Amino acid sequence: MRNNISKNDILEKIKNKNGLPINYLDKVFEEIFIIIKKGLINDGIFKISGFGTFKVLFKKKRLGINPKTKVKYPISERKVVTFSPSRIVKKKLNING
Repeated sequence: MRNNISKNDILEKIKNKNGLPINYLDKVFEEIFIIIKKGLINDGIFKISGFGTFKVLFKKKRLGINPKTKVKYPISERKVVTFSPSRIVKKKLNING
C-alpha cells in the first residue's frame, strides 16, 4: 500500500503547525522545486545537507517485457532522477547502509 501525500496536504500541515497563509507557503514550495530543478539541469546533482541527494542518471535504451502478456517492447533512452537519503535520514529511519 502506498501512502502518497499531495502538495496541498503538505501545505495544510505546515499551515496548521505555523499559521502561515497557504498562498505564501505555495510560493515558497514552488521556489524550492525551481531551485532543485535548476540544480539538476545545470549540474546533474542537487544535495540538501542533512536530507539527501538527488541525481540525474542516464538510462540506455533496452528491450522491456510486459509481465502479463510477455510482449516485448522497446524502452527508449532517458534521464531519470534518483534520491539517496543522507546518513542522518537513514539513521532516523533505522536503515542500515
